[in-house]
Amino acid sequence: MRRLVVLLAALIVLLGCAAEQGKDSPPRRDNTPAVSAGPAGTIRGIVRLEGALPPAAVEPIKEHQEVCGRDVSLPRLLLGDKNGVRDTFVYLDGVEDGPSFPRPQSVLVDQRQCQYSPHVMIVPVGTKLEITNSDPILHNVHGLEMTDQGLQTIFNIAQPVRGQRVTVEPALMKPGIIHLACEAGHAWMNAYVFVASHRYVTITNQSGEFVMPQVPPGTYRIKMWHEGVIRKRNIESLQRYEYEDPYEITQEVVVQAGAESVANFDLRLR
Repeated sequence: MRRLVVLLAALIVLLGCAAEQGKDSPPRRDNTPAVSAGPAGTIRGIVRLEGALPPAAVEPIKEHQEVCGRDVSLPRLLLGDKNGVRDTFVYLDGVEDGPSFPRPQSVLVDQRQCQYSPHVMIVPVGTKLEITNSDPILHNVHGLEMTDQGLQTIFNIAQPVRGQRVTVEPALMKPGIIHLACEAGHAWMNAYVFVASHRYVTITNQSGEFVMPQVPPGTYRIKMWHEGVIRKRNIESLQRYEYEDPYEITQEVVVQAGAESVANFDLRLR
């Protein structure tokens, strides 16, 4: 009987120590979704333009009008219902890792009627980029990584032949945003590729809305990114337009299991 009492006392002491250790454990300080077998939540929202529209401006196209058209709009802003901003990246910022999403062997960027299609796209890390030219004129695809030090070349591929198809080597292994530009006389051509290391990245639809499903419960930094809207100058030596800096807005969002959280963004032009 005495031995049983001693064992029970020892067990109570051990449980008390474990509780104290749990209480003193520091909270998570990164933005990485916790691994959870329980129900996840959903983040839903809209990116809206606040304030005045940018002044309308077009520039005449001087060459290849039979393929490219007669003129091109200069402000890079597409609006949907209620001033919703299309083609905006929305993602969880600071996530070091997380559940991966299906990785295709490659993704395709087309050059058609002197525009890149799609204009914005998300690809998982490790994906290869394929490029094709559907126009009967010369295009090139200059892939530039967007860094704090400016644009850094990662590939530059010329495609003079209609129907030509090239796979960019190596695969895209570094998370971040890649800017695509044509420097073959089509300075307005541009596109953006978001290379993602996790699945918590999405693009606003034609109404400026987005949905991010299957997010584990927690508190996160959610960020929107939209390319610069107003052209600053035409760099004729590079045959490329230079635009203002991208628009980036970050806020905090709390996700609860089985619930829907709302994160709206108001975009005001400079």
